Amino acid sequence: MVDRLINLCKLGLIIKERGNFPLIRRSRQQLRDFLFCRGGMNRKSIFLALPYWFHMLKGLDVLVWRLETFGFLYLPGQSEEDKQRLNSRL
Repeated sequence: MVDRLINLCKLGLIIKERGNFPLIRRSRQQLRDFLFCRGGMNRKSIFLALPYWFHMLKGLDVLVWRLETFGFLYLPGQSEEDKQRLNSRL
């Protein structure tokens, strides 16, 4: 339980440090669907989404990888030029 709270704090720091805020502001509905498991193949009710995310906090690396895959987090070590190129098509 304590590990998951620590991972939640670490996730907050990672989002603050590497968050793709232009994309997050632009696609709030997509992020909301991602968090509430409402889109794609991972559809769950709100009552099943909470335990799902609680379980996902057990392994922070998988959750960070998923956020990087969807573009909500920049990859570590990306330059400003790479970040601008990534967001040029928003």
